[in-house]
Amino acid sequence: MMLFNTKEKTYHPILYFEHPLPGLSEVIRYKSKGHRTTGFKDREEAIATIKPELIDRLPGYKITQELDGDFYWDGIDIPADIQLRSKNK
Repeated sequence: MMLFNTKEKTYHPILYFEHPLPGLSEVIRYKSKGHRTTGFKDREEAIATIKPELIDRLPGYKITQELDGDFYWDGIDIPADIQLRSKNK
């Protein structure tokens, strides 16, 4: 995912990694990582910075539509995101 800081006009690439929820084996929790960077003025540069980590953690992974759209952030406070997914889907 790409986070766009509307106050500073910077792009912040965000990666999600699996972090199990204690006691909820039927749910997968994905926590965000990387949005606390200083950001990048150029969107393509922001994408280039996360490619090595993606390749290292997920061999064979190809960046596709996950980075097509941006989420907008007003630049106030620290954004965080958690995605919950059912293991049954």
